[in-house]
Amino acid sequence: MRLPQGSDNANIVGTNAWAANGGAPLSLLQKLQQVAAANVAYLEELPGEIRWVLGSRGLVPLKLVAHLGIDELPQTAAVELATTELERYAEGETELRNHSFRTFHFAELLYKQSRADLPMDREVLAVATLLHDVGLYPKAVAEVEGMDFTVRGAQIARRVTQEAGWSQDRIDLAAQAITINANGRVSTRWGAEAHFARLAPLVDAVGQCWKVEPDDARAIFSAWPEQDLDRVILSAVAEEAARHPGSRFALFRPLFPFLVMNCHSRWHRRLASP
Repeated sequence: MRLPQGSDNANIVGTNAWAANGGAPLSLLQKLQQVAAANVAYLEELPGEIRWVLGSRGLVPLKLVAHLGIDELPQTAAVELATTELERYAEGETELRNHSFRTFHFAELLYKQSRADLPMDREVLAVATLLHDVGLYPKAVAEVEGMDFTVRGAQIARRVTQEAGWSQDRIDLAAQAITINANGRVSTRWGAEAHFARLAPLVDAVGQCWKVEPDDARAIFSAWPEQDLDRVILSAVAEEAARHPGSRFALFRPLFPFLVMNCHSRWHRRLASP
């Protein structure tokens, strides 16, 4: 397994080389690049969003999504260790924890739907999605070094995957899928694991419910319920932005209220669909 080209470039935000420096504050150029990438991602999602808005009002037919079924997390030592660490750092918190489990399942569904010609390492995906937000927890902030929450999460992922006996390239792939996750856009050039791990949190927390068949979504939310995720996300983003004023979360913080404001209503409507 080869790491994606550019992983050794410290000037590309989110790469392993960038994270090796602790996740330094963004330069002006990097901020502009992040904003430009986020705009591209928004335009890519806009047709689906418009169709959902019209379809949910009965103005156009909603796009049919295939029922694919939900597979269990990989039953491996690394995934078990990642789950244990997530629970330990969460200290009883459930919203971000459950979001992390849902992120894995949504990422896998998106990958299956895409029929992409990209190989997917399910175990790498599981570790990356379970730990993609773990660096936001106060216990992680206190115990793990890093100027960015994704760097802290990647450090935890490196530790558990090393303990599980992974090869260095798979360790690096999982770590980079975490550190690049907060970018404005993550293309397939960074691998299926990083690409779909970036798209999946938007399905969950931004309410891109049209991407998932209702029965599949019901199964996910039944296993990992959501109650107050929007409030928890806004609080976590604000705290991370205050800790690291030059971070991606600080850059994108003004957008988060707009992004998460429709999450509850959209999922409520989707889960009520036949």
